[in-house]
Amino acid sequence: MPDGHACLDLVLLFAPPWGGPTRFSKHHLATHFAERGARVLYVEAPRNPFGLKRGGAFAAELRASLQPPSMVLDRLWVRRHFVPVPYHAASRLTSHRAANRLAQRLLAPMVRHDLRRLGMRSPIVIAGLPHAVDLVPLVPRRALVYHCADDYAHIRGFPSSLPALEADLCRQADLVITTTETLRQARLHFNPNTHWVANGVDAELFAQNMAPAGELRDVTRPIVGFVGGLSEWVDVRLLRELALARPDWAFALVGPIGVDVSPIRQLPNVRLLGPRPYASLPAYLAAMDVALIPFKREPVTYHADPIKAYEYLAAGLPTVATDLPALRRLKHVVRLADSPACFLHEIEAALAEDRAPRSAERRAEAARHTWTSRFERVDQLIREVLACAS
Repeated sequence: MPDGHACLDLVLLFAPPWGGPTRFSKHHLATHFAERGARVLYVEAPRNPFGLKRGGAFAAELRASLQPPSMVLDRLWVRRHFVPVPYHAASRLTSHRAANRLAQRLLAPMVRHDLRRLGMRSPIVIAGLPHAVDLVPLVPRRALVYHCADDYAHIRGFPSSLPALEADLCRQADLVITTTETLRQARLHFNPNTHWVANGVDAELFAQNMAPAGELRDVTRPIVGFVGGLSEWVDVRLLRELALARPDWAFALVGPIGVDVSPIRQLPNVRLLGPRPYASLPAYLAAMDVALIPFKREPVTYHADPIKAYEYLAAGLPTVATDLPALRRLKHVVRLADSPACFLHEIEAALAEDRAPRSAERRAEAARHTWTSRFERVDQLIREVLACAS
């Protein structure tokens, strides 16, 4: 397979921070193609300097934006940029769309310079956020792919103009890939070449037999855990109700904290462990008896395909999750709940189950959802686009 990608150049616009505490589908996509011979420029979603206080943080971001692309793996470079104007919110003088157009017009020469530096004359451009719609016409490309991993219009902080940006991007794209069927159905109205390719898992990493993480070894069992960012779509109040209802259970939450967790911070049976290195996550899962996906029921989660579901399964862990459309096809190995009482019932049932045979079933299911199999499908779809264009 590597020699089939040797002449392929890809640019990801715009992607989550490469060195962040969480691994997203864009990280795995970039790594997959680079490991198979493609050259990949991974452009992080630009930072807004107006959102940083003057001082060390501002200076550090400015220095990073002035550096050339950094090679993080063979054939994989990462680039960080400032947004020259605040594009998440309109200024008093411009609309959201006008601000975005101006930001991307100012960013375009820097991206073109990076492409020339790396010898990428006509790359495949994979847009990771709708904001890129005003940048892609200004950079050379062989084909345009929009990779839609979330219902961005309902994520806090994104501009009200985002649905229009996304509709334009879908229309311009040669190919649209979504991570859930519900996302596909909505974007199919704008582009008939829209396909569902679900998220996946590094099954080899998460299926390792690892010793439990040291900081959880002495915690009284059972341990009910969560691994991932404590973001706006995590139901903190649900976690509080569960912890109060079962004071003899320990709740271990591993990941960066991005929301107000004061409702659970002082509870004696809740441990907020913060972010941990990605490679160490299997050790934390090994210490848990049940894993949770306690998401709120709202538009952004309705369209979500949680990567952590596949990671929990690869670790063999009993999993209790909010009833989301994308998880219903996994209901034979994931327990779904729609209320605090239902969560408690399903967690208790998971704790009482015969662990070994069910763990083997869960690992077998996870093995069907590897990133390799997912991106082989992405590769096939891209090659079909290129074949039609030639």
